[in-house]
Amino acid sequence: MICGVVIWYSRVDFKALIWCEDSGALAFATGPTSWRNPMVEIAVGDCVAFVAEEAGRERKCRDIHLIAAQMAPDLPLSIQQGRGNTPTPPPQLSLCSTGGVAQPAANKGNPLLHLCASRD
Repeated sequence: MICGVVIWYSRVDFKALIWCEDSGALAFATGPTSWRNPMVEIAVGDCVAFVAEEAGRERKCRDIHLIAAQMAPDLPLSIQQGRGNTPTPPPQLSLCSTGGVAQPAANKGNPLLHLCASRD
């Protein structure tokens, strides 16, 4: 299982783009079959867990499920702002599962993004 933050989501098509905990390639959800339960409400900024499958140069998701809502709602904006002449790095983020509930941690770790979660 990999954890990540949803940075784009289309409810109509059940498609999503997810920034992954390992700061590797972004992951793509490509339809309702990617989701453990497609009826669960997901939003940009939500922390999700999923199984990653390499498909050529892409990383596809399956069995996506919600870990914690709105853990990083400003992450997409931070990423977009980083494209200017003086890049602003995305916020440092660490999500650690505590008693089954993900908690934001102090700003330590990977300067781009670091997610840690207990494994199922």
